[in-house]
Amino acid sequence: MKITTIYAAKILGYITQNGNSLTTAGEIVENVGISYQYCLKVMNEMKHAGILVSEQGCKGGYRLKTKPEDVSLYDILDLFEYSRSAEKEKEREGLENDPFNRFMKHIHEKEAEDLRHFTIRDVYGKESNIEKLIQEKLAMAK
Repeated sequence: MKITTIYAAKILGYITQNGNSLTTAGEIVENVGISYQYCLKVMNEMKHAGILVSEQGCKGGYRLKTKPEDVSLYDILDLFEYSRSAEKEKEREGLENDPFNRFMKHIHEKEAEDLRHFTIRDVYGKESNIEKLIQEKLAMAK
């Protein structure tokens, strides 16, 4: 997993923990442990993807466009991991019947299906219990 994906989740988690209220980039940088420029880059990508919105001005900042329970972990992975690997699909032309390629495609599709069931609120919400969440995921996989 790319570090950008982890930072994106941490940014969304911090905003979620603040009640999805407008949060400045400076506050996020201070609490997430990311450089200011990198934070802006990641948030700008999430803004263009429709995950975040921003408001300008002295009382401006960033917040989730929807409720935290409407942002799935898949949404984050799709933006920062999966959509970028789609650019490499041309490199894979002619490999559709390769057993390893077919196996990995199946794993990716199953993972994506599972991740749609878990949200930012599940991971970063006040009632978050990561151990319970992992157990639920394992139970779903059976």
